[in-house]
Amino acid sequence: MTSKLKKIHRTNALFLLAFILLHMINHLTIVLGIETHLAVMESLRVVYRFLPVEILLFALFAVQILIGLVLVFKSGRPKGNWAWLQVLSGCYIAFFLLQHMIAAIATRIAYDLDTNSYWAAAVVSKAPFIWYFAPYYILGIAAIFAHLACALRFRSWPAPATKVHLLLPWAGLVVGLIVVAGLMGI
Repeated sequence: MTSKLKKIHRTNALFLLAFILLHMINHLTIVLGIETHLAVMESLRVVYRFLPVEILLFALFAVQILIGLVLVFKSGRPKGNWAWLQVLSGCYIAFFLLQHMIAAIATRIAYDLDTNSYWAAAVVSKAPFIWYFAPYYILGIAAIFAHLACALRFRSWPAPATKVHLLLPWAGLVVGLIVVAGLMGI
């Protein structure tokens, strides 16, 4: 059963990775200015805000979180640094996504507000929110890169870790810092 769940988790991750890659590219365009960032976001929203696609994305994320948590509890105590990084990054991604998706849906439904860059910028620009949300976003992005590094690492196991495996988590941290700095207007 666990091997079947792992296969579903991996396959589902490939579909989600396409969305996440576009989402990260969109967030990185903030370094080109808010107008460019919002224009890219609006062009991407034509696809991912199309209701059937949006429902599918939420369902895929929900399945990914549930299967990931089941795998964590079924696997027992992680053995080795890569296993620990995989579990910790996966658990943080689950925490991040649950909070992020619920907040986005609630904001759109309850307050009829656009959850664009200004929405995210509002919580990383002023105290006291910045002390929670700046690390929250940075770690969320870093966790995605770290989790991907772990997936790639375990695909090549037991061969030694490559530079890609070792640098990917750090790249995630840098991307997270750039995105949050951009949202802060730096």
